[in-house]
Amino acid sequence: MAPSPSSQATEATEATPLLPATKPYSVFTTNQKRLIILTAALASSFSPLSANIYYPALNSIAADLRVTSAQINLTITTYMLCQGLAPTFMGSFADQAGRRPAYILCFAIYITGNIALALQHSYPALLILRAIQSSGSSGTVALSSAVAADVITSAERGTYMGLTSLGIILAPSLGPLLGGLLSQYLGWRSIFWFLALASGIVFLPLVLFFPETGRKIVGDGSIPPTGWNRSVLAWYRDPAPSPSPTPSEPEPEPRITLPNPLSTLRLLLHRPTGLILLANGIIFASYYAVTAGIPSQFHQIYHPNDLAIGLIFIPAGIGSLLGTTFNGLIVDWNYRRLKGQAGIPVDQPRKQDQEGFPIEQARLQVGGPMTILATLTILLYGPIIDTHPPLPLALALIFVICFTITAAYNILNVLIVDLHYSTPATAMAANNLVRCFLGAAATGLVHPMIQRWGNGVTYTAVAGAMGVGWVLLGVVYRFGLFWRGHT
Repeated sequence: MAPSPSSQATEATEATPLLPATKPYSVFTTNQKRLIILTAALASSFSPLSANIYYPALNSIAADLRVTSAQINLTITTYMLCQGLAPTFMGSFADQAGRRPAYILCFAIYITGNIALALQHSYPALLILRAIQSSGSSGTVALSSAVAADVITSAERGTYMGLTSLGIILAPSLGPLLGGLLSQYLGWRSIFWFLALASGIVFLPLVLFFPETGRKIVGDGSIPPTGWNRSVLAWYRDPAPSPSPTPSEPEPEPRITLPNPLSTLRLLLHRPTGLILLANGIIFASYYAVTAGIPSQFHQIYHPNDLAIGLIFIPAGIGSLLGTTFNGLIVDWNYRRLKGQAGIPVDQPRKQDQEGFPIEQARLQVGGPMTILATLTILLYGPIIDTHPPLPLALALIFVICFTITAAYNILNVLIVDLHYSTPATAMAANNLVRCFLGAAATGLVHPMIQRWGNGVTYTAVAGAMGVGWVLLGVVYRFGLFWRGHT
């Protein structure tokens, strides 16, 4: 039986909202959009920063709390599990209540967790509080993509999603460097005091100035928000705003229900989204299989201290940054190229009608080759590391791996938002769920595998998993448009 129009409206998470528009998609100016997206990117950086700033201090924490390296690695796994679960609630909440309330809740939990981590003195407390810390910070990653989807269209998404990812991309390299400095000279507890202070500094202007962008709340930005969706600046300028008499988009009924993680989980069964989510999760897990092994591998081979381990992550950060920036531009160019071949004009300020347009091919023509190159480099990485190569060669391999994996991962993020434009927070929450669960599995398994079978076998297995990702993306490339037409 065909679904009714009302049921199609309520099942937004499983639909592909690719509708035409005849007016500008957002009332925000270009400079305002850039500032909004850069703010969202900065807020989202605390989730990966908290994960990676921790790495150089692992040996010190294990010695101080008198636990093994395997037990300390469990705190990484716990962090990543919550990093996947928490956004399934926060994404649903943000799509209903708006972006500002979700940001306020995320930062309140995160700052409290960091203060508690700095004060705790036991391994069980560390394990539990890292989970709380992760629950607060992880929602901001889905929110950053949702904010980008609120104000930009498909034609410019590659570049702007690259901006959205800047915090996420830079944090894995800056995190270990900062963590190494703090742990080496001020002790590992200073890491959590730093995170509490830094997040408070970002949270204050966000509460004061950041506008509500959720389209269910403010439409294209022309509908005045109310309550805690209003910034403090908006309250100061106009304590009691009158509703817009002729909003550019109809204002929906302001009803908030209990966040439903099932709306996120249903996307795992949606075609082609489920296959994209799985492939993206494999790519992300492969990234962590490499980076999570760096502290112990390089400590055994090159004997660096905590600060030097942090410095080793700099090539990873540079590669990730270049991969995101370069491929964002290429993705937008390829989108315009295919639109031109199809005889469809590209109007960047307006929402694009993708009905009948192979958006999957437009994105994967760039993302596919990056995935293949990443797989081949990981295949070489394990056997070469086993030979204890010169440090510059090892760092060059890490650079290439991070360049290609980050490019592929970011492009698939763009595609996920393309396919679920009206509920981007929920869609990215599903992405977080898959990538963090698989990333947690990779983090937990990589050390036992290396100890038992060596780097060569371990990273050959990782490359094999990436090969499965190839197959999944190939199926999406071939059948994605057909599935969308029959959803």
